[in-house]
Amino acid sequence: MDSENQTLVTEFFFMGLTNSLEYQVLLFLTFLLVYVGTLLGNLGMITLICMDSRLQTPMYFFLSHLSFVDACSSSITGPKMLTDIFVEKKVISFLGCAAQFGLFSQFVVTECFLLAAMAYDRYIAICKPLLYTLIMSQGVCVQLVAGPYAMGFVSSMTHTTLAFCLPYCGPNIINHFYCDLLPVISLACADTQVNRILLFALAGALGVLSGVIILVSYIHIGVTILRIRSAAGRSKAFSTCSSHLTAVSILYGTLFFIYVRPGSSFSLDINKVISMFYTAVIPMLNPLIYSLRNKEVKDSFRRVLERKKLLIGRDPNLLMADENRTRITEFIFIGLKFHPQLQVFLFLLFLLFYLVTMTGNLGMIILIRVDSRLHTPMYFFLSHLSFVDICFSSVVGPKMLTDFFSERKAISFLGCALQQWFFGFFVAIECLLLASMAYDRYVAICNPLLYSVAMSQRLCIQLVAGPYAVGFLNTMTHTTAAFRLPFCGSNIINHFFCDMSPLLSLVCADIRLNKLLVFIVAGAVLVVSSLTIIVSYLSIFAAILRIRSAEGRRKAFSTCSSHLTAVSILYGTLFFIYVRPGAISSLDLNKAVSVFYTAVIPMLNPLIYSLRNKEVKAAMGRTITKGKFFIKN
Repeated sequence: MDSENQTLVTEFFFMGLTNSLEYQVLLFLTFLLVYVGTLLGNLGMITLICMDSRLQTPMYFFLSHLSFVDACSSSITGPKMLTDIFVEKKVISFLGCAAQFGLFSQFVVTECFLLAAMAYDRYIAICKPLLYTLIMSQGVCVQLVAGPYAMGFVSSMTHTTLAFCLPYCGPNIINHFYCDLLPVISLACADTQVNRILLFALAGALGVLSGVIILVSYIHIGVTILRIRSAAGRSKAFSTCSSHLTAVSILYGTLFFIYVRPGSSFSLDINKVISMFYTAVIPMLNPLIYSLRNKEVKDSFRRVLERKKLLIGRDPNLLMADENRTRITEFIFIGLKFHPQLQVFLFLLFLLFYLVTMTGNLGMIILIRVDSRLHTPMYFFLSHLSFVDICFSSVVGPKMLTDFFSERKAISFLGCALQQWFFGFFVAIECLLLASMAYDRYVAICNPLLYSVAMSQRLCIQLVAGPYAVGFLNTMTHTTAAFRLPFCGSNIINHFFCDMSPLLSLVCADIRLNKLLVFIVAGAVLVVSSLTIIVSYLSIFAAILRIRSAEGRRKAFSTCSSHLTAVSILYGTLFFIYVRPGAISSLDLNKAVSVFYTAVIPMLNPLIYSLRNKEVKAAMGRTITKGKFFIKN
């Protein structure tokens, strides 16, 4: 009971920056300008690199990821900080604080190691120019980008898990404007010596490791430049790495001052002032440094502007000729490849899947509506999950079934666009709904006494409306970007429905921007939702392990086992298809796996929640008994 009372902090309050009204207006306008500049600068840099073929080099590949990381890291703290400037109660939920810190530290560590990868790239370019294209191959570049993301994930998970599993039973006022680790753990009512040592050791190790890579690279670069005889040659060689060196100096100097210097955990006010610099200003400076100090970027920007002016002033007849390239009015599906003797069997099997999906999910919705004992937040979310599964399977299922016996599996251009739109819409909603359900289970198990207060009707509606809104933005982005491209070659789709990867393989234009967009947006939805689920379940498992009786632990775990099963199946499949490297090239493998998550998963969800859920089985028994009673009367 004592341990449960220690973890009753469900939200934190930020002290923020200032309470003076005249400074508030100035700060709001300044940081709004900085945030808008950050987004425009970094997104503009990514777009420029994707559009200009002369920037398709390893250096700019790394720079595009650096810009993506800067846009993400500023978006984690920026919007919340701006809204809090004029708010009297600067509040954030416990889980929201954990998610904010986890994501922010993920991107900070990623940025440090991306700068180290860029230093290695400059070392190869200047010290071994003849071997540059051979050494910096596409595979090496992908590894040098994947490594920083992996290091960031491990570092973030370590700190977040250890910090937010501590008991918070005293004050809940954070002396900061976002959830940074030092001010958060200073509120814990337990010994935080281990966390402080780990922070110093791990942050120091990561900083030193990436710093050493940069230092060694630049020692070699400096020695090589000094060997160049002509002053013009030395100037040209140094100019290729001066932008990177500037960015490194600014970021590393700030981070070492905050996290690695002695006594950093006690000077929170100084840290808060400096944090404003590296959370808001540095992400804005990077695109400025790389554009104002980089001749190639300036030339590329000029070429893009000239190309745009040229297109605006082009002859209408030439534009009409370009439009004729996009007159594909329908697509043909290859469909599922199987032996003709299996056609009838597979048709009956998938028809059974679809009927069970419709019956199971509709039955779940009706059961939740009919039985008043299921009128709880958990089953409110489950009814929406069942609705999404019905819609999700109906987008693909009927067309797939009718195509079994059709020789020509055709779909119109508009029909394909609509199918992709609705498919992307409901997939994103399902991912985020599962995240909302994970948060619901976290509150139910970790804060049972506050469950009915925390999970109010208003919050439940927000946790359902959010996934629908994000799903809409997600699918609008992908569908609009894809179906504005020219389809002038083959119209045969190597799939049984209009999925994004096989569609992009038919485009007769540069699709690097679309590939990057698919990876970033789909990855962002999956990472944000999965991180919410991971943080929730880490807190849940920590709370379950504190329960002394085995029966109590079993009962607590049984309330979230169904959800955990559904999450594992869906997320494993989606990460395999959309987020792994080479996802767009292995279309046949994707098609086989897609059968599972378009036909099987929507059918499994109601079965999982009915067969593994005592409350649902009891409600079903009561409904059947009530039905028999009415029939007798």
